Amino acid sequence: MEILKKSKVIVAMSGGVDSSVAAVLAKEAACEVIGVTLRLKHPDEEFSAAQHCASKNDEEAIDSLVKMLEIKHFYLDGYADFEQKVLRYCADEYMLGRTPNPCCLCNKEIKFGKLLEFAKEVDADYIMTGHYAKILEIDNCKRLQRGDDLLKDQTYFLYNLSREELAYLQFPIGELTKDEVRKIAAQYNLITADKPDSQDACFSVDGEVFPETLRRLFKLKSRRGVITYDGKVVGRHDGFHKYTIGQRKGLNVALGVPAYVRKIDAQKAEVELVTDSNKLLSDSFKIKNLNFHADNIADEFEAKIQIRYRSKPTDAKIKRVGADEFLITPVTPLRAVTAGQAGVIYENDILLGGGIIDVD
Repeated sequence: MEILKKSKVIVAMSGGVDSSVAAVLAKEAACEVIGVTLRLKHPDEEFSAAQHCASKNDEEAIDSLVKMLEIKHFYLDGYADFEQKVLRYCADEYMLGRTPNPCCLCNKEIKFGKLLEFAKEVDADYIMTGHYAKILEIDNCKRLQRGDDLLKDQTYFLYNLSREELAYLQFPIGELTKDEVRKIAAQYNLITADKPDSQDACFSVDGEVFPETLRRLFKLKSRRGVITYDGKVVGRHDGFHKYTIGQRKGLNVALGVPAYVRKIDAQKAEVELVTDSNKLLSDSFKIKNLNFHADNIADEFEAKIQIRYRSKPTDAKIKRVGADEFLITPVTPLRAVTAGQAGVIYENDILLGGGIIDVD
């Protein structure tokens, strides 16, 4: 992507190598660069010790980079909104037997929203981040395109961004591979050049699953119940919120063969298992709470659907069945379609939009 030279840009700096290189490329294009870092840390050490968003090590790296690049930098506190708009929503979803995607929600409600607010305050021309994605314009609409490094492509997490946010965005590393990004970081002797990628949820406690951390955070009641297989009780659980569709490990049930979570009944607090993985296949499902970047979306069309960040996009027939609802019928049945996750629609490598998966 060609950076518009001498622009005034906001660069979101996380303390990782990707955002560091984005800042360097903006600086090399003679832009006026202002670094911004969101602080999403819980004030209580019990919940913040293992958080990965702007951790102590990240902030040390950021401070070092800012000094080296000689740019302005600001920390923005965002935890209150993060807790209210992202964590609380996720906790409520888990308590309904669903599995939310916090990253998609956080990008929409917190990260890019606050970056846009700040960009307007300082009269910046663009917002730059270290995402592996590309921006292009089709029919006067800014659209998202997969990054060239398909193993790192992050457009799935960005489907819910508003058109106003897209209009401000640039992704300097979208045409680079991860190896190329690290080479650039090494050339500039960046402190982040060899820094490992973060693999964990940004809000987590060591040894504890994310939904249990949320349950404790909001002091919600853990609903114990039974685990069933073939209509019979085969075990008990201490909270169905800890389970997700397709889960195989950590079931604490011995059936002699691998078992998988097929259904979570929140009303009965019941977790149903199957041993035949074919019973996890879905011929159709719905997506709701729709967000599209393109105009004039047809009521019925064919495209590709992606139901998880790491899942392979699948050809599907897509039909509107309500004002804010599409029925998705994949050409090949999909495994472990999970209510609460994002269902994202692509036309080849161009993102059309998406919604939240709903399974009857």
